[in-house]
Amino acid sequence: MSALQKTIMKNKLPPRVPRTSGVSKMAPFGAGRRKDYTPVSWKQYFHQSVDVEINAGTFRVYLSPEPDHPDRPRIVTLHGGGYSGLSWSLFTEEITSMIHCQVVSIDIRGHGETKVENCDDLSIETLVYDIEQVLHKLFSDGIPPLVLVGHSMGGAVAVRVSLQPSLEHCIQGIAVIDVVEGTAMDALASMQSFLRSRPTHFKSIEHAIEWCVRSGQVRNVDSARVSMPSQIINCETGKLAINEVESYTSVSDESLPAPTRHAPLADRIAEESDGEADGESETCPEDTVEHFIKPSAVGDGNSSMKYKWRIELSRTERHWAGWFRGLSAAFLSVRAPRLLLLASIDGLDRELTVGQMQGKFQMQVLTRCGHAVHEDTPGEVARVVAAFALRHRLTCPTELGADMQLLHTVPGC
Repeated sequence: MSALQKTIMKNKLPPRVPRTSGVSKMAPFGAGRRKDYTPVSWKQYFHQSVDVEINAGTFRVYLSPEPDHPDRPRIVTLHGGGYSGLSWSLFTEEITSMIHCQVVSIDIRGHGETKVENCDDLSIETLVYDIEQVLHKLFSDGIPPLVLVGHSMGGAVAVRVSLQPSLEHCIQGIAVIDVVEGTAMDALASMQSFLRSRPTHFKSIEHAIEWCVRSGQVRNVDSARVSMPSQIINCETGKLAINEVESYTSVSDESLPAPTRHAPLADRIAEESDGEADGESETCPEDTVEHFIKPSAVGDGNSSMKYKWRIELSRTERHWAGWFRGLSAAFLSVRAPRLLLLASIDGLDRELTVGQMQGKFQMQVLTRCGHAVHEDTPGEVARVVAAFALRHRLTCPTELGADMQLLHTVPGC
């Protein structure tokens, strides 16, 4: 079962009864367990942002500093459905410290700060054409070597982009994160119920980040603090929450009510324990089910309606199957070196299992993380991608990367 399927199925489970002995994982925030959910500016991770205009609209692109040589690869990151280019923030910080490269992180149509006329047109053909045009416009003087890295929906887009005749000669490598045709298609039947289980509104940016972490959507609070504000908009202004981050005033004293130790309540979210990435442990059977409760809106009254989701993914359902149909065959047909990162070894379908046994691509399984692998474990993902780039002689390591001996990382499971 893939990480995405696990996330969907766990939302249907009843609340887990908290422990009654030892240090409570449901302890009140005042008991030393309170995390910092205040938002962080993307400027701590990216050098600049540019708005690239193409016929379809204006696309936001976040850039790390330019590499030391124009022939160094540009790592083009494509996010999953509902996320944004800022979901790659911590990954960007990590990988640019390991190898000489530049990260190019794009807000896909309908997401983040990208503005187009038809936000609901997320057909695979449209998404691929968008990215193709953005790259040609961004690198109008000549497209440098590219390594495409895509997560979930973005992984499906990356595979198809790498097959475009105008870009194929520039693609030096492709990495797909936690998306496989078979398991993704199976998960689509439950996607609407998963989306309905999420809160519809939040009363502050801080509360949105808190939900993001405590629900398990992103397990890394540092990543959630920079990525979650790019996924919600202010209901009054219609602007993305990242525009308020630098002047943001903390409302931590109005945090979500702490879950009680006696009984779970419908308006509470049980917090995940530190160090348990997906709530599973061989020595603690009671932890095999990750628990959280998603209210329809976080808070009460009008104050709970200040922020809402940037994109209504449920309205794009007609496009979902198109993202993943034929993905495995397309991935195996890419001429450039291929890397597949999964959150579970059970995620492979038959076609990719055969391809992996034939050595047609490198596969790496990263444990103790959820579906948002690159946010939960950005350092590990960066290490794998950096080693992949070095193994195929696409770039050179930085001084830190050389000290890390990245090529000694054993590929595979």
